[in-house]
Formats: sequence, C-alpha cells, structure tokens
Amino acid sequence: MKPTILFILHLPPPVHGAAMMGKYIHDSKVINEAFECHYINLTTAKDINDIGKVGIRKLKHFVKLLNTIRREVKQLKPSLVYVTPNSSGGAFYKDFIVVQMLKMFGCKVVVHFHNKGVAEQKNDFPFNFLYGVFFRNLKVILLAESLYVDIEKFVDRENVYICPNGIPEL
Repeated sequence: MKPTILFILHLPPPVHGAAMMGKYIHDSKVINEAFECHYINLTTAKDINDIGKVGIRKLKHFVKLLNTIRREVKQLKPSLVYVTPNSSGGAFYKDFIVVQMLKMFGCKVVVHFHNKGVAEQKNDFPFNFLYGVFFRNLKVILLAESLYVDIEKFVDRENVYICPNGIPEL
C-alpha cells in the first residue's frame, strides 16, 4: 500500500511561480505513481490582480478551504501533508492557520517555501512570535542552500531539505 500524501498547494489560476510548481507536482507521473496523492488548492486569489487583497469573498473561500482540509484529513488520515505557504505578509496569516490546524489534527507536515521573506520580518511582532510557533515540529523544503539564512533563526538545519527545481523539459 502506497503512503497517502495530502498536497495543499497553490494551483493556477492565477499563474505565478508557486502555482506553476504546484501544477508540475500535481501533474507528475513519478509522484502520482509513488504515492496515493490528494490535492487541495490553497489559492484564494481568483486572478493575478486579486493577489495581496483582502475581502469578504476571500474570507468565505478561506472558511470553505478550512472545512475542506478538515474533512480530507479526517477521511484520508494522510501519512504526510505537504503545504506551500507564503513566508510573509497577509497571506502568511492564512497559511499559519492552515498549518496550525494540521498540527492540531496530529498531521506530519512538511512546508515547501517558494519565496523568502521570513528574515525581513523576524524581529517584528507579531511575526517573530508566529514564526516560532509556525516552524515548531515542521520539516522545511527550500529551493537552495543559500535560502536557509532566511529561516535559520527558527529552524534547525537537520529539519531542512534542499530541492532545487525548475521548469520541466517539454
């Protein structure tokens, strides 16, 4: 029996780097044959102009997202949950709630950062406190070793994996 992985990641639309990487993972024959994969789209933006904005529609979508995640975790009992969070800004708060909920359900969580920004806000309250809670008991995937400095205040090096990735060959 293959391990079950719940992928909570950004998928297009809108089209941006993390969403395209999410699509590559979603469409990967290698990943989908090796694991029992289930996918939830973490995106709350409906288009590129909607990124970074807050509104009632996004809040309703987020509540639905949390219910979907809760239901899937309860039903699937995944071996691992993979999340692609934002590292800073307002979207971090949304992803913080998702990750904390997963931890509360007893899930093993690995987060894959496709951007940086932790170091820029690590000394600002409430981010300093929230990052400490967020990174506790997590494994982290980074795109390059040089990005470790962004999270080194909060994550021991043995909890970090480096996975350089890019555009697949056509």
